[in-house]
Amino acid sequence: YKRQARKIMSTFLEKLEGSGATDVILTSSGCAGLCNREPMITVEVKESAPIKYVNLDPEKAEKIFDEHVMKGNPVSDYALALGSETTY
Repeated sequence: YKRQARKIMSTFLEKLEGSGATDVILTSSGCAGLCNREPMITVEVKESAPIKYVNLDPEKAEKIFDEHVMKGNPVSDYALALGSETTY
């Protein structure tokens, strides 16, 4: 999964660099406890609930970047969950 995760991170970096966007932050994280659903991405858009995407590959990552990150349209086909991981 680590090799595939690196490919997905590279895909996001390439898409980000090509987009010209200056308001996107890309970070990596450790294990989310769902190893059988990796690689995963969580997209957080200001004033919207975060969405966790699972079972990804570079092609799915491209679609998520184009549709959700750039246009604000979540890609429900690849989504596991909607909402915050924190409870209060």
